[in-house]
Amino acid sequence: MNKKFEYDIIFYDNVYTTRFGPHLTNLKGLIPDEHIDLYKPGIASRSCVYGKDKWVGLPITIDFAVLYTNTNYTEKYNKTIPTTWEELIETSKYIRDEEEKLNNPLMTYNGLFNSRESGTCTFYEFIYSFRKEVNDDYPEFPSEEAIEALEMMKRMKEEIGSDLVFKSSDDYTAEKMMNGKFIFLKYWYFPNLTFYNASAIPGGKDGISGSTIGGYNIGINDNIKYEKKVASAKVLTFITSKEIQKNMVMEKNLYSGIPSLYEDEEVCKVVDCKFFKSIQLTPRPKMADYTSYSEKFRNALHKFLYGNKSAKEVLIEIKDITHIYTISLSLDDSSVGMVFFIICTTISVLMILSLLVLIKDKDKTYFEFLPYDFWILIVFGSVIILNTYLLGYGEKNSIKCNLKTLFISIGFTLNLVPVLYKLIINFPEPNAKTQWVSRNRYLFLLIFITIDIVLFLLTFISPYSVKNKIINDGKNFQICHMDNGFGNFIVILIEVIKIIIAILILGMIFIEWSLENTYYDIRFITLAIYMDIISVVLLTIFNYLKINNYILIFELQCLVYILFSLSNYIFIYGFRLIWKFIKINNEDDVYMKKFRENNVKLGSTNRSNPQATLTKNSSNHESNSSIEKISNKILSYHYMKSNHSSNDSNLVNSNLSNTFN
Repeated sequence: MNKKFEYDIIFYDNVYTTRFGPHLTNLKGLIPDEHIDLYKPGIASRSCVYGKDKWVGLPITIDFAVLYTNTNYTEKYNKTIPTTWEELIETSKYIRDEEEKLNNPLMTYNGLFNSRESGTCTFYEFIYSFRKEVNDDYPEFPSEEAIEALEMMKRMKEEIGSDLVFKSSDDYTAEKMMNGKFIFLKYWYFPNLTFYNASAIPGGKDGISGSTIGGYNIGINDNIKYEKKVASAKVLTFITSKEIQKNMVMEKNLYSGIPSLYEDEEVCKVVDCKFFKSIQLTPRPKMADYTSYSEKFRNALHKFLYGNKSAKEVLIEIKDITHIYTISLSLDDSSVGMVFFIICTTISVLMILSLLVLIKDKDKTYFEFLPYDFWILIVFGSVIILNTYLLGYGEKNSIKCNLKTLFISIGFTLNLVPVLYKLIINFPEPNAKTQWVSRNRYLFLLIFITIDIVLFLLTFISPYSVKNKIINDGKNFQICHMDNGFGNFIVILIEVIKIIIAILILGMIFIEWSLENTYYDIRFITLAIYMDIISVVLLTIFNYLKINNYILIFELQCLVYILFSLSNYIFIYGFRLIWKFIKINNEDDVYMKKFRENNVKLGSTNRSNPQATLTKNSSNHESNSSIEKISNKILSYHYMKSNHSSNDSNLVNSNLSNTFN
């Protein structure tokens, strides 16, 4: 149904309400509220509503199934019409056995659990008939009620039926209705079929029944002009009016979707109101692709009824057809949610508690690389990255999807921008830019945080969408999906900015590689950057991999968040705690000296006389371009052992060097 669909008023099978719902007009506000109120107490509120409260139609006709009883036999043996499945089994057995003595084989019960749509209806209403109370919702899968229902239908097949009979088509049922060679059978209600007794389908206990509905609704095309909608609404209101429905009930003995009609004395003089009020209706499942669902639904149940699978197994299989699985702290489906919650919470608490070390005055020398407030920000940046995993719990929505980008972005900024700040102010030759950064460190950091927040807010212009990933013979789940050009641009822009920050840090690391006052800091920061690159690459790969297991996706993402967070924490902040608490002995001194000597040997010739090297290189080139000047300048910085700032002489590396020597 599209914009070119030329009809104004639509008659559609009530099973396709979800399929056609987006293309049908909301009747609320178009027809009087009191008219809709006529239908609200009945089945229409469950068969004519799309979404939460969009009335997209009203019932024209409602079909339902009943139990037909061949009273020739029940009256012969003085048996009552069964109201429970247990009674039906007992009565069927007794009459069957007695008639077999007279050489009169009868079909006890047709079942109608076949491979057609009627089979789906039978399965669905049979399970509905095992709810505990009349007003209870449809039993969940795999609930005790649903399991009990399946076990009863299998028992019925084995005791009063057979695979052949229960698999039989509608034609077989029609044949039995014609020749009368049956005791009980279940089929759609026919008003004119008066030579058999029609009653409500039995249930798990007395007073409980169930019947799926068929029939047609009437709705209005949403893709027509408003004037046509108004005119169509008048026609719809007339056709579904109480007067017209009353005439239909009294003259045709059909079932109406207006429950109050069966309280009307005039109506009840003509039709059996008690019978119609005894019918407990349920709509079939609301699915956009109902046809596919119906086939999978009955095929799964056949594996139990005619196969070897357990009731619980097939009910879980049915649940998996439409159920969207999510990660939670519950242990019902998987323990992975609880496991990672404990792991990540423990790591987060330990990270935050480690900040207590900064309070002690005697520990200052280990943390002079950065101001204390920046250490706090770095640790909290790691905590934020780590706790991005929390957005993977529960049902996904566009806000959660967008927040995931923000958490990673802000965490990255808090981790590495303080490092960039230090590398800038530690530049071998101070200049106006480095001095500005040194004087305005909060403003410097705020610029990057502001960029993160602004870009995050821009993602709401074209946010992530949530898609249901349907897995055949597996567990369905949700994924965040960006299918908007502007949204993709913003996400790419965020990634580009982070790449630029990483490149700037790597560039500054190359320049300051040989500075003694930040010797160890530089090398640990390098490790952190490399681990960040690996983490981002892994996240990107996992986003593009077609993984059809929602638990595996969650586990992989959590592991990357842990890697991302811990590597930044350890290589920027944590290693200082290790140095403090290990209290390095003489053997450790030797190891650290060797580590330093090995690194110093790289390019030792150039460092011994960098200017001579540069002069020699310069004499070999006739060109004295600006690029060569810049390259030579950078190389001279790279081999420089100290900068021109006197403010950094007491940094942690100097103290460590004094400790080692």
